[in-house]
Amino acid sequence: MENRAAHQAEVLNRFIRTVILIIVSLMLSVLSVSFAVHHMRLQFEEEYKTIADDKIESVGDIVRRTLDGDEIASNPQDAAVKYNEVLSLMLSDVSTQSYSSESYGLFYYSDGHLSVLMNQGAEAPEAFEVASRDISEWLNADNVPTFIEGDNSESVLVPVADSTGRCVAVFEYKCNFNNLKTMGDDFEGRILKSVVIAVAAGIFVYIIQLLVPKIIKRSGSGMGRQTL
Repeated sequence: MENRAAHQAEVLNRFIRTVILIIVSLMLSVLSVSFAVHHMRLQFEEEYKTIADDKIESVGDIVRRTLDGDEIASNPQDAAVKYNEVLSLMLSDVSTQSYSSESYGLFYYSDGHLSVLMNQGAEAPEAFEVASRDISEWLNADNVPTFIEGDNSESVLVPVADSTGRCVAVFEYKCNFNNLKTMGDDFEGRILKSVVIAVAAGIFVYIIQLLVPKIIKRSGSGMGRQTL
């Protein structure tokens, strides 16, 4: 009886050690892969946003040289029609696949108030940063572009001045990175799911290789007894 109890205790200890080893292995595998994949994702997003920053800065410079403040001040509606066609050609996206979405808008500025003249790529003018920011955040004496980082987006706000230096409009080019975030979340989810499946398959194979020899041994012992 004592030998049998000792044997059962040893089997129980082996089982507990195996379970602990499996749990620790699973946790270490998931954590290590999760850290590596997340680090790769952050590097990719950082590089992508760096390229986007260069594009946003270039767009700001081009628009600043293109828009005529005197023309906008004299007839805002006609200027909006003209520049809508011009900017549609200048800022058209020719890429076949993009992890970001771009939008731009032109707002007429008068007596401390903004009114939309042009809106491309956004569901509503309220989606632009200029609509939710205080005017003092982008209006300055030199009318230089202002770069704003929003929630998962980046924008450049370009004040447009007439020949006297008075700001008559503001142009915003906005780059939204929701597609990039969605792609990253999906990528991380698939990798982690693959790791969990691989670890589960390894555990299953490990259990099988432990059980099969015992089953074969018991079957052999049973056949031997029947022969006797």
